[in-house]
Order: sequence, then structure tokens, then C-alpha cells
Amino acid sequence: MKLEPLFYSKDNKLYKIADNSLVDTTSLKRIEIKWSTVELEEESYNEEYLANLRDQLKSYDESGIFAVLVPLVDKPLESPEETELFIAAFNHTARRVKDCVSVVGFELPSELKSTQDFMDTLAIKHAQYIYFSKDKQTSNESIVLY
Repeated sequence: MKLEPLFYSKDNKLYKIADNSLVDTTSLKRIEIKWSTVELEEESYNEEYLANLRDQLKSYDESGIFAVLVPLVDKPLESPEETELFIAAFNHTARRVKDCVSVVGFELPSELKSTQDFMDTLAIKHAQYIYFSKDKQTSNESIVLY
């Protein structure tokens, strides 16, 4: 199931597509997700946790609540191989919640050397996601600063 985007970003701000209104990003729920909770062992994912996350997000769908998923780096992220595993874990997470309208997108972890790899990987199947950052130095217009 491919979802149509409900939001877009411009000038590092978030807007609703329906009426082009500016969205107050402080109204979005932030759901922190530890990498070690998603990926129990290398390329072995916690499907029970992801099913519960999906249930939570589906309840948000019914309530009109929107959320940003916040990946937390709680394992070593120093090598290209570890970066691949991290991105794969959150790409898998995105697949498990792909039908949840409440997911606006993902916060970009500051620990990633290249956030573009993260965004490019998720965009293959989840083009509707918006990416959020607290890094005021970003020049990527597709990232919302908050």
C-alpha cells in the first residue's frame, strides 16, 4: 500500500498539502525508537515491538494525531557496515508502519555521517516521508528544522 503525502516541506518548514497551511511542528508526537529495540541481532528484527508500534500509530490515525519517528543510535555507528545495518533497521521499521497515515516522517540522527543515504533508502518505498533535523546548518530544503 502506497500512501499519498499529506505534507510537504519548503524553506525548512512543514505545510499541509490540502490547504498549504503551515504546521506547528511542536504539535507532532515524537516517538523515540532505539536501534537496539528494532534490531535485536544483526539483521534480526523485533517484530513484536514493530507490531505494537504499528498498533499505536493506527490509533493515532483514528484520532487525527501525527507523529515523527525518532531513531536513537544506542549501538556503535562508526563503520560503513554499521551504518548500513542502522539504515536497514529503520527501513524495515518504515515497511512495518507503511500504512500508518499518522507517520509524517523521520528525524535524522545527528550521528549519521551522511543523512542523504538514510533518506534515499527510505524514499525508494516511502516517498511520502518528510525528514526533520535540529541541525540549523542544513542546506537541504527537503528537511524541516525544528
